[in-house]
Amino acid sequence: MSDSSLFAGANSLISTWRDALSLTPVDLRPILIACTLTSANYPKLLVPLVQQVLAEIEAGTFTVPAVPSTSPSVTSSTSTTSNTANQVLDNQVRFIRRLRESIYKGSVLCGGPYGINALGAVSFALDPELSEAVNSHGPVRGPNSALAPEEYQKRGRDLFQTIYQHHTDPILTKIGNSSQDLVQSILRDTYGKVLADTALTTISETELCLVATLVPLNVPPQLKSHVYGSRNVGVPMEQVQQLVSVADTITSWVQSQVKSSI
Repeated sequence: MSDSSLFAGANSLISTWRDALSLTPVDLRPILIACTLTSANYPKLLVPLVQQVLAEIEAGTFTVPAVPSTSPSVTSSTSTTSNTANQVLDNQVRFIRRLRESIYKGSVLCGGPYGINALGAVSFALDPELSEAVNSHGPVRGPNSALAPEEYQKRGRDLFQTIYQHHTDPILTKIGNSSQDLVQSILRDTYGKVLADTALTTISETELCLVATLVPLNVPPQLKSHVYGSRNVGVPMEQVQQLVSVADTITSWVQSQVKSSI
């Protein structure tokens, strides 16, 4: 399938995947689809996905939950027209920040190159004004929020315990027998610095992003762990299974596109 024919049917395809999910908040649905597309290394479909959501926000048919702000709101004018336009921009900024954070978190599992490709596609979908507004917030993990290494280690261990519960020590022991450095990196860096940060996504949302990311990777032990980890942080198992099913559908679709292009 050519790119032109792909994009012609992209909105319908993306809407079908979104409609198959019942997770809330609703902005999480396209975000999870984006995580799966990132891991499946099919970033070109992120452009129409982002544009679809931005258009819905502009039309007032898509809501984005509030997130903590680290810089002043872009709203400043007192006119009704300007306030409406700035409210749209604020909502678009919140969505893109949550989307980028979720892709970044997923990239610790699927790999930096996939994350770079996906985030580049998201950036390509933004107009200059929106891109500037998003980037004005700076990094989520800036110097003002940095912790000491031992604090990251503890935060990572606490999150690992929350997700894996009574399996925590056996899992860490098994990994440690292969590499002590890997254990330290997983706890301090992957979990402590990246996954445990809740500035833009909650722990339950993060777990769902990881599930969506793992499906295309064909790693059943890790997928199973995070499916149950999602349940352990409060996500109903029915919704987790629903996500796995949709992510599997997306993965199969991507594989068919790759095969047909050979």
